[in-house]
Amino acid sequence: MRLKKFKTELKDFTQYLLRQEILDRFTVLTQREDNWDGYDSKKPTELTLVHAKNLMEEFLDSIISAGYSWLRPFISSDEDGNVTVEWSEGKRRLHIQIGENEAEYIQVWGINIDTEMHVDFLNRDDYLTLWEWLLDE
Repeated sequence: MRLKKFKTELKDFTQYLLRQEILDRFTVLTQREDNWDGYDSKKPTELTLVHAKNLMEEFLDSIISAGYSWLRPFISSDEDGNVTVEWSEGKRRLHIQIGENEAEYIQVWGINIDTEMHVDFLNRDDYLTLWEWLLDE
């Protein structure tokens, strides 16, 4: 019984650490100013950051709850002030672009934009399907 409790507590603690790592990366984004890269790129708005943080927490929770391992993403922002999140696994890349009100994903498995990439709007029903695709399961 104690081993089961320990495993549950360890899983909860691991999830807490992963969540903190994501929050730490968002802290860096909150400190950006317009022209943060010297190319007139916009800083993410507070609304974009809140939307992105909430989405990433939901994404993480659904992946961990389904029993999958979490891969650490690269988190940044783009020239329009959107938050960008990207994972790479083998030849597959999953890129999520998060704005104030919506998010899009891009699946990439090659260099041909017509036959080796897919772009669509992201919703909660996509999380596990996209993760399974990324892990090639």
